[in-house]
Amino acid sequence: MKFKKILLLIGLLLSIFIIYVITIDKKIYYVALGDSLAVGQNPYGAIGYGYSDYISNYLGNNDMLEFYTKKFSNGGYRITDLKRDIEDNKRILIDDKEIAIKQALAKSDIITISIGVNDLFYKLGITNNINFYIERIEDIYQYIDEIVEDLDNLLKIIRTYANEDIILIGYYNPIVSLSNKDAETVENLFSYGNEKYKEIADVYNAYYIDIYSIFKNHPEYISNPLDVHPSLEGYEAIAHKIIELIEEKILD
Repeated sequence: MKFKKILLLIGLLLSIFIIYVITIDKKIYYVALGDSLAVGQNPYGAIGYGYSDYISNYLGNNDMLEFYTKKFSNGGYRITDLKRDIEDNKRILIDDKEIAIKQALAKSDIITISIGVNDLFYKLGITNNINFYIERIEDIYQYIDEIVEDLDNLLKIIRTYANEDIILIGYYNPIVSLSNKDAETVENLFSYGNEKYKEIADVYNAYYIDIYSIFKNHPEYISNPLDVHPSLEGYEAIAHKIIELIEEKILD
């Protein structure tokens, strides 16, 4: 009789453990990587509520969030900066607990990446006051190819640690409403860059998010004419598009 009770207890504990494991496995470990867009910098230089925060909030409200951080992201980051962080296994503190980036990538279920726009802005000479001048357009196209080559190397490294879903976010044009003589040329440059981003995402079995049309159709999302960063509504629009992909492709 006593032996049967022990067996029943073991069976009950095993059932509880299996339910626990299944439940935990359904939770999403979300890591946002990249530049000031990933951080959520607003049009006035402050760090606020960005697209990754909206995504985290969505997952949390639907009881699907295990973990979220955007602390591996930094304003002004270029592709090589993020690549170096992974190679150096950058560490952050969350609730007094140290987390290494390689560990976070390996545990991740979803990674969003917004990176490369600082590389392009540097070549165009675009600063926060959005002044620029294009001297040799062929050089810019060559530079985009170099950016994509760096992105290829970055995704290759990330894929050595992360086996689950990666979402790569494309370019938007922050100067769409300006009457600069080079505006049409810049439109073509961003379109070319986005095509290349989509191609490289396919190579690494990653999802590509096109946000170009969001800002083209809603220039008010760049609410400060002297800054390239989205408004809160702009970040929410980016998040909405990513959440749609998560619902349709990842949670099905």
